[in-house]
Amino acid sequence: MFHYFQPTRIHFGLGELENLAKISAPYGKKCLLVTTPNVMPLDKLFDRVKNILSGSNIDVVHFDKVLPNPTCDMVKEGLLLANENKVDFVLSVGGGSSMDTAKIIALNYGLDDIDWDTLFATGSSPFSKQEVVSQKKRSLLLVPTTSGTGSQVTQAAVITRGSEKVTIFHQDNFADECIIDPELMKTLPPRITASTGFDAFTHAFESYISRRASVLTEIQGVKAMELVIENLPKVLADGQNSEYREKLAMADTLAGSSLANAGAAAPHPLGEIIGGLTNISHGETLAIVFPAFIKSSRAANEEKFAHVARLFNKELEKADDRQASEALYDEIVGFLQTIGLYKNLRDFGVSEAQLEEIMDHPVLGVLPFAGKEELQEMLRKSF
Repeated sequence: MFHYFQPTRIHFGLGELENLAKISAPYGKKCLLVTTPNVMPLDKLFDRVKNILSGSNIDVVHFDKVLPNPTCDMVKEGLLLANENKVDFVLSVGGGSSMDTAKIIALNYGLDDIDWDTLFATGSSPFSKQEVVSQKKRSLLLVPTTSGTGSQVTQAAVITRGSEKVTIFHQDNFADECIIDPELMKTLPPRITASTGFDAFTHAFESYISRRASVLTEIQGVKAMELVIENLPKVLADGQNSEYREKLAMADTLAGSSLANAGAAAPHPLGEIIGGLTNISHGETLAIVFPAFIKSSRAANEEKFAHVARLFNKELEKADDRQASEALYDEIVGFLQTIGLYKNLRDFGVSEAQLEEIMDHPVLGVLPFAGKEELQEMLRKSF
């Protein structure tokens, strides 16, 4: 038995952004546009979005104060702006931080304040149905500009509270509509392309080995991994190639949907702990811990690790599952070297004192993926 839920209407294709006004029209005449600061290189895109909407008499209120690892205060500021202007729907154009911010704004629209304690307490499970947060919640439209977070097709929003990055799950965090236009990813610099691309790979990989995996999520995960393995190095060599960008965008969407329905494994919470305490980007934190995770988890996932290893290296079709699964470590390391992400915590300037703070994090004692000592050992080997 399994459960699968994907309520978001997906509009995918090169040039699809031009249909934004038509897609938005049923949701009202005033929107809150949620983005990062209105500066180069994305300012031209934001102006284009405003022009498309205003051409169809849709007014835009622009909240452009999203920064990486959005905080509770940042989200609340956007909510107050939405409330003051009585917007009809929320639209985000950007990466995971912008989309996650927009999710919580739409979820809480109409409320005077956000009850963070309740959101964090009740929104810890991706698979339970939550109570409606606000009777006035607004429709949500998402337009990603990166290929990796998968946020456009998930029920998750990652918000930073103090030094912790916390994921809030709620079924109303699923977007009503998303527009995935691979042309928008061409402005991404190589470092962000690599880190978000590897994030997509980990979504696919972790959901593929999840205990909640189903035939649907496994098909999505395997295809997403194939697309990342084949196309991420090509995109890094030629970032303006539309075909490669399109395939990465497809991988991101498949992996995100798979993650939403099967869940993650140890690397994601470990990455969020590291990111919350060091401010290293999410995709880079995943790259840091992934080799140690592969070494530690091989025996419990031999068959599936072997299958993934063969996606990297067809010669491993000749090897048995044990040999192929053991080869996955070297294949992952080689791939990370190819995309410039084979680094450890020290490479990012993390001190031994910070490592101890990371390893003492209380979440390590309650994660279901492995025991605390095993998770600490993964972190130690990532240093």
